Amino acid sequence: MKQLYPMVAIGLSSLTMAAHACTYDGQFRNPFSESYPGALDVAIATYEALDNHEIKTISTLEGTQGLRRASWWLQVLTEKHSNKIKPVSYVYLIDSHLWSQIDEEKRIAVHSAPVSDASHSVILLSEAALSALIHEQVSFEQAIDLGIVQFSG
Repeated sequence: MKQLYPMVAIGLSSLTMAAHACTYDGQFRNPFSESYPGALDVAIATYEALDNHEIKTISTLEGTQGLRRASWWLQVLTEKHSNKIKPVSYVYLIDSHLWSQIDEEKRIAVHSAPVSDASHSVILLSEAALSALIHEQVSFEQAIDLGIVQFSG
């Protein structure tokens, strides 16, 4: 039990970090940090989909390379599935904590988190789910049924 105390202390002390920093910025992955509501459900569903081989595991890329890949995949998502994400204002990649905004023209602005607590339409998904969607491993409807894609707001 005493081994847990340092982890809790580290977790609580790092809650003061920038709320909208993503892991591509070199931020420490803190399991105790706040996340967007519903993100944990999507993370569990993604784990189950990977474990059941319903979607494929993707390679981990960090820093600029990871951000570049995620940005490209988000752009492809908006092009391939524009009719499905029409009401969405923001995309939140749960594993990297990356926020992106989608404008009326279906352009992606990466590192654009909602500036207020006002209700925004958000699509939550992991990078593995994003990859599965753009590589047509699953349809958008299947991704929603699996719980690896969730709409909020």
